[in-house]
Amino acid sequence: MDPLRILKALSNPHRLDIILWLKHPEKEFGVQVHTKTLIDFPNSVSVKSIQKRCGVSQSSISTFMSILENAELVESRKIDQYTYFRRNEKVIREFGEWYNKEVSIQSDDKDVSIQSDDIDKLLKTLNLEDTSYPTTEETSVPGEQLAAEINTKGFDHDENRN
Repeated sequence: MDPLRILKALSNPHRLDIILWLKHPEKEFGVQVHTKTLIDFPNSVSVKSIQKRCGVSQSSISTFMSILENAELVESRKIDQYTYFRRNEKVIREFGEWYNKEVSIQSDDKDVSIQSDDIDKLLKTLNLEDTSYPTTEETSVPGEQLAAEINTKGFDHDENRN
């Protein structure tokens, strides 16, 4: 279990949604029609069902699922020509235990115990979109406008010195 890889995998809202949806696959996706999944790979969901629920392209879903699988948050199995995914509960549990031990909320120097369900609720409330880069609007200043501001500020500054 690699906590950093897991946190990165969950930092995308679509990937976080997928993990949360896979917690209750029948409720979120309905019963999967492949009878082999019920016997050989229970609680699994086809890529097509995930794509439909997520509302993004097939290539995006493939990328999302690959990232979740590399973080060991999901397991996959190919059944006939279809690929099915389900949560890797063992790794999710290990991550929850690590999180409780290493990152748990503290109050008056006492650890506050957070259960797995509480972590899921907390993750749902977080805005996990990457905001570390400015948007185009924040960085787009026309060159002439910038030059005019620099000249104006420099000119005013020189007048005040005399």
